Amino acid sequence: MSRALNFAMRAKLSVSIIAALATTACGGLPLESIGLRSSDWINEPTVPTTVGPPPTTPIVVSAEDLRWANDEIVTESLEDPAGLLAEVFARRQGDRFIQASRFEIAVALPDVAFPQQAPPGAEWVSSQLVFDNDGSLADDPSAAFGIWSAEPYSRSRSVAQMAVLRVSNDPETANELASGAAPSCALFAERTTEECEIITVGTRATWLLTATGGSTLIWFDGPYRYELFGRSFVSLTPLKDMSEVTVPLESIAPTGS
Repeated sequence: MSRALNFAMRAKLSVSIIAALATTACGGLPLESIGLRSSDWINEPTVPTTVGPPPTTPIVVSAEDLRWANDEIVTESLEDPAGLLAEVFARRQGDRFIQASRFEIAVALPDVAFPQQAPPGAEWVSSQLVFDNDGSLADDPSAAFGIWSAEPYSRSRSVAQMAVLRVSNDPETANELASGAAPSCALFAERTTEECEIITVGTRATWLLTATGGSTLIWFDGPYRYELFGRSFVSLTPLKDMSEVTVPLESIAPTGS
């Protein structure tokens, strides 16, 4: 390439660069946003999020939300306690624990109470009256209730039966305690237990028996002794709540049955 031609090309390139710089200096800076746009494209977009309230698990289940497995039992003698016991005993099939509705139990055991609430996960209640072999209502226990997370007896007790409440007719001990006798663990020394202590639940002295399989709370109310056993997978807190707040069995109007 001749020296003259090379000089001409360089001169032309210089003129182009000068023209470009002149255009940039005229305001508006059309090229300055290129770097900014590149940054916008590289950065992750901001995605709006909505934080809802955390899910909550009910601490307790109302007794009125439980399904009572034996409420459909038809009884002819609800107005006649003696006739009622004979009618229930006639259903016996070998076991002293005979399936009975809560209505029958309320007649057989006047003023008997039931916890106002049950542990989380509870859905069903099974209920029985307990008889001696001569057809009379037994004293220890007189009635039993099972608290279940599934329909009673559809699954193993060790899995689905969360708690058991037994009610005994024990007016003699109840009167002794009401007259000022000091509660003592010796009263239940024959029970299979690893630990016994007397605690206060609400305003009531309550026995707490602890064993490998679970915990038992025992308390007296009126002529009745209540023994609430909760399996090891049931926390002691809802068991205490159950023992503290009870209502007359006849006053419960289930919505889940």
